[in-house]
Amino acid sequence: MKTLAMILTLITAVAVNSQTSYEKGMKKAFELWGDKKPDEAINLFERIARAEKENWLPFYYAGQVHIITTFGLKDATEIETRLKKAQDFLNEAKTFSKDNAEILIMEAMLNTAYVVYNPSVYGMTHSAKVEELYQKAKALEPKNPRAMLYHAEWKMGGAKFWGKDPKAFCPEIEKAILYFENETKRDIPFYPKWGLDQVERIQQNCK
Repeated sequence: MKTLAMILTLITAVAVNSQTSYEKGMKKAFELWGDKKPDEAINLFERIARAEKENWLPFYYAGQVHIITTFGLKDATEIETRLKKAQDFLNEAKTFSKDNAEILIMEAMLNTAYVVYNPSVYGMTHSAKVEELYQKAKALEPKNPRAMLYHAEWKMGGAKFWGKDPKAFCPEIEKAILYFENETKRDIPFYPKWGLDQVERIQQNCK
């Protein structure tokens, strides 16, 4: 038993040591975000991005943390500051990865955050941007599950606002579920895979 324990310890040590500094850093940043330390996560993602030079993913996630964090805030100054910083990060991500559906989806979420935060100010100007960004993302990747799911949620919100039935977009959620099951980029380290856990919440609009 002692021998087996030693072997397992050695295997674990080798596995940890075989990780690159990039992989270790990214995992740590996600852990910080999961531990509700968004600013520490953002700072680490940014440091990784500066070190990696031409990798769009750390910039993408730094932007995402800022965007997601705003949905739980009430302070207008902090919301505006975070959304502007998020856009800066996404702009940097685009310099290394043009015509990227995932970045377009995140930009759509950023503009959605503006509308949610202050619809009277941003509703007219940013709603069209949201629709345009989702359309571009779906043109690039018609079977992207995040584009399909969150575009459906956006259109459901619009339907409710105009007094129409949001259930009209429920078939798109079913498509998104199928697309999640058949994603082809699952094996790329840290490639965006999020969203499936939000299906049930969005499907509440179908009841």
